[in-house]
Amino acid sequence: MNLSFQNALLISLCMFAVASFISIAAANVFLGISVLIFLIITYKNKGVHIATDKLLYLKVISVFAGALFVSALFSGDIAYGLKTWADFFIWRFMPFVMLLTVLDSEVFGKKVLLAVIGGFAIDCLYAIYWSLFVSKGKFGWIRAAGFVGHPMTLAGWACILLPVLLVFIFRKDIAQKYHWLAVVIFAIGSVALLFNATRGAWLAITVVLPLMSLFFILQNKKLLLISLALVLGVGTILVNNAPFMKRVDSIDDLKNTSNRSRLIIWETSAEMFKEHPILGVGLGNYKNVYQNEHIAPRVEKERNAIKKLRSFQTLKKSEQAVVLKAPVNLWKVQGYKKLKKQERNEFNKAYSKFRFEYSLSKLNHAHNNLLQMLAENGLVGFIGYIFAFGFILWKNFKNFLLNKNPYALMIVGSTSALFLQGLTEYNFGNSSVMKIYWLVLACLIILASKYNDGMKNE
Repeated sequence: MNLSFQNALLISLCMFAVASFISIAAANVFLGISVLIFLIITYKNKGVHIATDKLLYLKVISVFAGALFVSALFSGDIAYGLKTWADFFIWRFMPFVMLLTVLDSEVFGKKVLLAVIGGFAIDCLYAIYWSLFVSKGKFGWIRAAGFVGHPMTLAGWACILLPVLLVFIFRKDIAQKYHWLAVVIFAIGSVALLFNATRGAWLAITVVLPLMSLFFILQNKKLLLISLALVLGVGTILVNNAPFMKRVDSIDDLKNTSNRSRLIIWETSAEMFKEHPILGVGLGNYKNVYQNEHIAPRVEKERNAIKKLRSFQTLKKSEQAVVLKAPVNLWKVQGYKKLKKQERNEFNKAYSKFRFEYSLSKLNHAHNNLLQMLAENGLVGFIGYIFAFGFILWKNFKNFLLNKNPYALMIVGSTSALFLQGLTEYNFGNSSVMKIYWLVLACLIILASKYNDGMKNE
């Protein structure tokens, strides 16, 4: 293989890794350059080679891709379904393919992983700065989102990378000179996730990190004592932080608007699956079916309820049109301000229902990976999803138990945390999150394989 092209691909992928946390547009440019270099290498070498121990990953994920391809063919809009499929399994998945076929070496895997962690650190530092000096640290009011601008994206990255950093902290032998850097970035990432205030990510990390830590702290009394001291110290600080506890208490609050919205969209997704159990409504067709067939009638019902109000009928025709088109600040409507207090209360009660249903109509996914798969791709897509990620978890958990492979544990931790967060968010549909997941997964697969080889040679 031409080393100059190989090094060019390495540099381009590292730039893509860092840029992913700063600018989506820049990241896509570097990914496009990487794909171009990859195609040149493939052409010059008349194909690419993948090691046997890594080929099984591609085969299993191909089964999942095949399941969703079938769903795309039966979508209401086949062209859009195929476009969505290509985005999932060609564009977002390319970092995984390029690493395992062209950059399959311990040195390359570590360099790309270091670039990812570096980009994550930069984004988290910005998120912390923004929280402290812009939003004044108000948990759940203005959530830290980093450079990319969406809190769910930063939360997804934290679910992927905090488990990786945790293992580097416990395993000084593999972190080596980067051990204290891992400690610092883990702390930065944890603080950023607190300000991020994504409850699903909080729950995922709270479950996964302690379980991962058990493998290390139960074998070392000193680590156990240090871990208990940290948990007690941090826990005491957080429990006495009113905004944080308010956000935590909202997790099981059924009156919380976000929770109510999720329950309704989950119920609607279950109905969509019951109506289309085998192939779902079709890949890429969830938004259309959900909004137009399930939620639009609910919105119209609340509009009609408002129309029947005597107080509504006193408004001017132009005001009625504005009020019914989309939720507005009623105090900006002159006719509303002229209403008596009792009439306004009646109007507010009906309008709050309309406002809530209208907000539901703007959602475009199930906020749950499993329900999204069932509703959009039926049992075929759901089984493919469970098969692919179940295989990743099973293979690497087995590898960790048999070989004490730290990189395998990283894969289990990252995949588990992302899976758990995916019970309250459709993170599989988040392009920025999944490109980093596939990139990190490929790095860790390479490093896990090289670790096993090293164990055999000892």
